[in-house]
Amino acid sequence: MNITMENFKTAKYDVFSIFDDRWGLCTAGTPREYNTMTIGWGTMGTIWGPPKKGKQIITVFIRKSRRTHQILQKEDEFTVCFFPEKYRKDLGILGSKSGNDVPDKISLTSLTPKMLGNAVGFEEAELTFVCKKIYAVRMEKEDLPEFTRDTLYKDGDLHYLYMGEIEDVFGMIEE
Repeated sequence: MNITMENFKTAKYDVFSIFDDRWGLCTAGTPREYNTMTIGWGTMGTIWGPPKKGKQIITVFIRKSRRTHQILQKEDEFTVCFFPEKYRKDLGILGSKSGNDVPDKISLTSLTPKMLGNAVGFEEAELTFVCKKIYAVRMEKEDLPEFTRDTLYKDGDLHYLYMGEIEDVFGMIEE
């Protein structure tokens, strides 16, 4: 089914596998300055509204050390894109290279940036969510469960949670 904002609310997403199994790219910023990174953690849902009128959001988790975080701190636009399996290697490259060290890391992949209004997505994406940042907060180490604190965050490079209101959706969902 072709997804548009009109039929977005009735589309079916397996949010547990779309992030965990398929990964995605979170691209922060505007066409004049942006950075992308691979994400495997994310949520989709609603917040801040009565039943059937809440803001539809995607929440992504980005470490402070990432260039994407630096851009999201000052810009409001970001996209979350999902790709066919054949682009897994490209997502691996974008997840292992930092925009701080390799500013043009997209040139190491077969992906083609695409302007989506004031945001950036990719031609090859099957599904793209265009989001406007509505909330950001840093995880606090002392609030994390001990097993997480002692394994994932030993180095102190904590994630920020970025909630974005979904403003537009492009792409296809397999039925």
